[in-house]
Amino acid sequence: MPGDRGFDYDQRLAKERETFAGQHELHLDLPPSAHHWSARHLRPKFDALGIPGIDELIIGEIRDRARRAKRDVVVLSLGSGNGDQELGWLRALAETGDVGVRLRLLELNPDMQDRAREAARAQGVEDRVEFILGDFNTWRADAGHDVVVGFHALHHVLDLEHLYGQIRDSLDPDGVLVVHDMIGRNGHRRWPEALEVVERIWATLPPRLRRNAVTGEIDEQFDDLDCAVDSFEGIRAQDVLPVLLDYLHPSLFLGYANVVDPFTDRIYGHNFDLSDPGDRALLDHIGDLDDSLIDLGIVTPTHLTALFHPAPQPLRVYGNRTPERSVRDTSLVDPAGRVSFRPNTFPGERLVSGGGLVVGRMNGLYDDGWAAASAEFPLLTTAEVRRVRLRTYLPDWMPGGTMAISLDGVPVAKAEVGRGLVEQDLPVSIEAHRTLRFVLDADWSVNPAGTGLGSDRRTLAYILVGLELLGD
Repeated sequence: MPGDRGFDYDQRLAKERETFAGQHELHLDLPPSAHHWSARHLRPKFDALGIPGIDELIIGEIRDRARRAKRDVVVLSLGSGNGDQELGWLRALAETGDVGVRLRLLELNPDMQDRAREAARAQGVEDRVEFILGDFNTWRADAGHDVVVGFHALHHVLDLEHLYGQIRDSLDPDGVLVVHDMIGRNGHRRWPEALEVVERIWATLPPRLRRNAVTGEIDEQFDDLDCAVDSFEGIRAQDVLPVLLDYLHPSLFLGYANVVDPFTDRIYGHNFDLSDPGDRALLDHIGDLDDSLIDLGIVTPTHLTALFHPAPQPLRVYGNRTPERSVRDTSLVDPAGRVSFRPNTFPGERLVSGGGLVVGRMNGLYDDGWAAASAEFPLLTTAEVRRVRLRTYLPDWMPGGTMAISLDGVPVAKAEVGRGLVEQDLPVSIEAHRTLRFVLDADWSVNPAGTGLGSDRRTLAYILVGLELLGD
């Protein structure tokens, strides 16, 4: 039960329900800049791959199976919200005589589910729709599916492995998962290589184009907001694609957009006046730059439209934008091999691997890997943890000693840390989907400048190479 997963998990569930409870329109409030960019930069890519539109792609996949099958086709929609989009599919299919379709709407928010139920009743199709109130992270498939749709839903999922397993096991051999989602960095932040480009563009913008729609203020610096701090918004966005490739096989794949995102989103995108030729030209230049950066492999896509299947299929992609080239290597902060374009805080994506991720500010850890005597950060487990693989490095002039590990203030393990590169497994048990304060306390430290060992004025203990959270 979710209540057994820790206070933080329940808080995130509550925030998710609260955020969407009153939303009657989910996908219609994008600024004009987004539609301008889409028409100029996304529409041609859709045309090249034969995609008439997202809804048309989904309806086509359903229709093809409905006409081949000698039974009702079962369609599961993940995060169906108010059900308006899904009921639109039924109406479009009915117009072409394809009525042998049953919808299953999986939704976390009861208010939205009630609105979907009322809409289905009003349209006279309630007998064709099943309403499932549930959490993606714990839901278990209790029926087979011909089509599963993930429309901006997967980036809200913490336990992707569980959900993908349920989808794979419930899909008909001829079934399809339709994905239209976000696959950028966790919390929808920019990776350093993209952030540098955004900030360079930002420095050239007039104040009117830097107005934050949320605060109303002019942002002198681009606000690279972490949307996953207290919710499930983008909680594992960067894992949506690589984990999915472990479970299903793509037949149609289009990754797109990255640097252009801040200039077409709901925070800054409304600032662009499309009646102004200069604003239109600026958007077009950013869109062209964005495409070039993706095609060159300098940045990776943050959005994905694709079809996935239980068995391998012939694959259609746009240009060189293959699934492999669209996965950002999170073992590096910068694909060019540099630590960071603008180092300021130690990146959790590089630090923690395996069954967990860093979900907030890290203290006592520097951008070059050095750690102070006491280091701590909030850790969210994505799977059950039985042991922690600790990797440290000490130069010859550092004494070393005993390191204590504690979770939420409770000591759980100790490690003897010596010179050189040391890797050791420590027995540490943590339940899945728990958020805890992970603390490393070393009983030694050195100030190089104060002891004649160099000019570094920081008080340091060791270089933390990494933490891998492992199961059995």
